[in-house]
Amino acid sequence: SRERPSRIARGAMPMASGGGGSRPVALVAGGGIGGLAAALALDKAGFEVHVFEQTAKPTEVGAGINLLPGGVKVLHDLGLEEALKSIGPGGGAGVQTSELVYCAPKGTVILREPRGRAAGLETPQYSIHRGWLHSMLLREVERRLGTSRLHCAHRFVRLEQSAGGVAAFFTVPTSCGASEERRYEGDIMIGADGLKSRVRSQLFPDQRAQFTGWRIYRGVLEIDSQFYDGRSMLLYGTGGAVSVLYPICERRRQDGKTLLNWGLNCSDAVLAESLRGEPGVESWTRRVSKDEFEHIVDGWVFPEGCFQDPSLDFSRIIKETPAESISCYALFDRDPQPTWTVGRVTLLGDAAHPLLPFGSQGAGQALLDVAALSAAMSQCGGDLPAGLRAYEQSRATPAAQVVLTNRNMGPTRLLKMFEDAVGEKDVAEQARWVAENQQNIVDFSKNYQNLCGLLSRSPTAAAGKGTPFDGAIGFGRSPALLVVDFCLAYTRAGSPWYCGDPRCGVVSAVAQTVELLARCRAKGVPVVFTRVVYGEDGLDSELIFLKKVPKLISWTEDNPLTHICPEVLPVHGEEVMIKKHPGAFFGTPLLSYFNARRIDTVLLVGCSTSGCIRATALEGMQHGFRVVIPRECVGDRTQAVHDANLLDCHAKICDVLPKSAVMDYLDGLPPAAKKAKKKA
Repeated sequence: SRERPSRIARGAMPMASGGGGSRPVALVAGGGIGGLAAALALDKAGFEVHVFEQTAKPTEVGAGINLLPGGVKVLHDLGLEEALKSIGPGGGAGVQTSELVYCAPKGTVILREPRGRAAGLETPQYSIHRGWLHSMLLREVERRLGTSRLHCAHRFVRLEQSAGGVAAFFTVPTSCGASEERRYEGDIMIGADGLKSRVRSQLFPDQRAQFTGWRIYRGVLEIDSQFYDGRSMLLYGTGGAVSVLYPICERRRQDGKTLLNWGLNCSDAVLAESLRGEPGVESWTRRVSKDEFEHIVDGWVFPEGCFQDPSLDFSRIIKETPAESISCYALFDRDPQPTWTVGRVTLLGDAAHPLLPFGSQGAGQALLDVAALSAAMSQCGGDLPAGLRAYEQSRATPAAQVVLTNRNMGPTRLLKMFEDAVGEKDVAEQARWVAENQQNIVDFSKNYQNLCGLLSRSPTAAAGKGTPFDGAIGFGRSPALLVVDFCLAYTRAGSPWYCGDPRCGVVSAVAQTVELLARCRAKGVPVVFTRVVYGEDGLDSELIFLKKVPKLISWTEDNPLTHICPEVLPVHGEEVMIKKHPGAFFGTPLLSYFNARRIDTVLLVGCSTSGCIRATALEGMQHGFRVVIPRECVGDRTQAVHDANLLDCHAKICDVLPKSAVMDYLDGLPPAAKKAKKKA
């Protein structure tokens, strides 16, 4: 039909400072994960945003998706932390991934590495259903922008630019079954319309997406068996067929089951000759016969302990997956494009840098684009084209590196390296090769993670980034809570030892610990308290520590200031150990207590950060424990001393994390007390 007038009145250009102009208008083509997140980010940056999606009604398509910590941080910064935690049917469905296991078809484990908050990162890694994530973002767009700014059944046709703006044209179905063309105007336009982006085709008409010779078969199956700890991922296979398996529903995990997402990336070389070079119909929901691929995994076995049911193998999982839930998606990419922006139009996500899915990078790289776009447009001082160019300059090169690395299998190239070296050898020889090459294997994985930029670090960790002090210990499987010296001397006003600074003091640390202590008790985590108490006979005055701090000689049993704070008093069965030195291990039975219970992780709270906490963390590390300090749950005299010691502890001794990260870790532990009842 004839071109209609503008449906969106373009806003005035933003003022360099102050001013009272209306909001600039951003047109976003594409209502996928990247497009919806970009809409939320631009709305937060002060734009009036309109999203155009070609489907008439967005639905929950796809299967599992792994959202890496850097991508999760972008969503948290958009105010979506609680929405992520309550995602999926019934809420709370997202699984916070704890580890990634690389495995060969004979069951040989090549590498196990902690992930997300279990690796000491600021934000978690999530394994979830793609459709649940998309639905959550869609609801947030409708809530924040209004339903009138989400335009469904709009298929992009072309765009026109002028010095002052951009006009985009879409075809829209009419009530009589025909279609009409509609024109919308804005100040900028974002092409987030996916791999075969029509916006990109107009900006760069000579570039085409190419079939890579890889395709992925995917399915979802509920299993009455736990998968490792219920929060693990398994990368499994060879240089020509790479499988990924992970749970995608936390509620099923808590019921002792697994809603298992599995995918099998196959190169043409392992498929029937009739399939090679033929990508098939492009669709998220393309159904296929199991005959195409199930023979590839014949004889593959899972590593010992992977499933509670040892009879499970990959062939059985494929066989039991309903045919209607198995799909196939051919994998395309494009040569990296150094320029994404033309005037007032730029690209984002797969429209800018489509890549092979190795390393779970697709959604994460799109979200890094979103963060960079938001920052650039917020800082451009009203020069919107300059803001788009700044966005492109910050992201084009890093994204290109990921595209090229993923063409060479990304981190899963470890499986090909293993196969080339010892793939045909027996399991014992394979295990020897892994042991001899372990450091190279670890370095290979870490280098890929650093390349992709999707690690998120706490403020203390960020300070060490790029230095030799850049590591993380992560959580183990068997924690204990160690509460060091939370006594009235530090929390009672008028005491000479009082630490009441609300920014860093012991009073606030005790208050923050109450919730953490309750969560540990609910999970059956052992809790140990320490107190500093000296003898009334004065013999302890010969201790070197008391020669340095002689006023501590007054800390005797009858001194009420040595008593544990009432907010965190021990309960029946919890140990209280008396110490006479800064470290909680020296001169106490603490090491024996932890070893007898096979503790591998010490959650360390108490005071003071610069003295007993630092000393205990060092002793714990030297005894082989993973020490984790929830930074809100330790306190000291001054903020400068407190911050400096936390920074140094994190750099060289332990992990210093937000309390929320430790709480999430505890939430992921099995309910130990309930299990004990069942056994009884």
